[in-house]
Amino acid sequence: MLKFISNLLASLGASRAGAAAQFQPTPQLAVKAGDVLVQPAPNDQGWSALKVFAVDGATAHFLTYEPVAAKPRLSSLDEAVVRLAHAQRAASTLAEGWELLGNQPATERELQGLKYMDFELYVRLTGQDVDTIMRTAREHFERAGVHATEGRRIDAINEYGKAIELYPAFTEALDKRAFSFMELGLYEKALRDLDESLYLNEDGMAAFFSKGECLMKLGHLDEAAAIFTEGQERFPEHASQFNEFLKRTRAFALTGRPA
Repeated sequence: MLKFISNLLASLGASRAGAAAQFQPTPQLAVKAGDVLVQPAPNDQGWSALKVFAVDGATAHFLTYEPVAAKPRLSSLDEAVVRLAHAQRAASTLAEGWELLGNQPATERELQGLKYMDFELYVRLTGQDVDTIMRTAREHFERAGVHATEGRRIDAINEYGKAIELYPAFTEALDKRAFSFMELGLYEKALRDLDESLYLNEDGMAAFFSKGECLMKLGHLDEAAAIFTEGQERFPEHASQFNEFLKRTRAFALTGRPA
């Protein structure tokens, strides 16, 4: 047993020494778009890697990958798992303690996450025209409205989805798709859209109220009551509407049936 432990410790020590030997920090690195940087992860947890999207003045925009056991190669990062789709920090902080693995433009797959984190940067890096994107998204939104008015809820949901795919911060489309989900009784799906809408615009009264209604329909009565109570203070012009649904929530708690 003692020999086994000694061999194990020696093996761990050799592994760490090997990782340290493989690490060749690049001195005074001036990062630029496409640079892939690596370094041993803290506490001997493999290797960390990041890819720089862009450098705006003194700020570097980049994505990070999940740590990997062996020192990565440029080719191996093509299928690596993205940990953080977009981060930013002073470019000067990347000048030391990192090794420049090489330069490789961001792939479309890697840029997809950026679309949800920093839409303007995504559009710029992909060379698209924002006016064209917004016009097309609006066309899908308006088509969805026609479908919804005529009772074709699935078609409406699909068109709202196309608008959101083009412009993820399209809160009107998120709200409307949520309402269509609610009409179909798909309250969990509606909640996801409403939460995203409220993340983008915390003052969205319709989304806030509808979130309470979804929670009530799903039987999450304490959470629903909290929404309707808070809504009376946050949106006093709609206090009577929130109060009415607060009463319905309390009745649901007593009868076991949604009002």
